[in-house]
Amino acid sequence: MQVSFELVIYDEVTDTFKLDETIYNLELDEEQSKTYNLLKITDLHLYNWFKESDFFVNWINKEVYPNSYGKKIAINSINDIGYFQFYFFKVTSSDSHYNYFKKLFNILEESSWQDREEVGEEILKALALKRKELLIELKEDVIEEIAQPS
Repeated sequence: MQVSFELVIYDEVTDTFKLDETIYNLELDEEQSKTYNLLKITDLHLYNWFKESDFFVNWINKEVYPNSYGKKIAINSINDIGYFQFYFFKVTSSDSHYNYFKKLFNILEESSWQDREEVGEEILKALALKRKELLIELKEDVIEEIAQPS
C-alpha cells in the first residue's frame, strides 16, 4: 500500500509553519498497511503512529530531508486526511475547523451569543501546546530497524 504525505516545516524563530509543496509517497508493508487501516478513522492516532514509528522517522531522515538534522517538521496530510488546521488555524477559520477544535479541546461556549473571537483565542492558546506535540525533530542518529527472524 502506498501512502502520500504532505509536510510542513516549522520555523522556531517566528513560530510559524511553511508548507512543503512536494507530495511524498511511502510504501507500507502488509503489517503497516493493516495498522494504517485500523487507525485512519481516528486522525490523531494515525498521526501519532507515524510520528512514533521508526520506519517513518528513518524514511524522513534518509529519503525526504537527508542531512537536515535539527529541522522540525510536521505532517500536513496523510492521503486524504488533513492536519493543516493545526498549523494554519485563524479565528476566522471555517466553522468545521472551529467546531473541531472546540470539541478536541473541550471548549464550551457559555451561550450562542459569546464572541467567536474570544473562543478562537482559547483555541489558539490550546493549539500552541498541541502544535509542539505534533512536531518531528530530525535527529542525526537514524534508528536501525531490527531484522525480523525468518
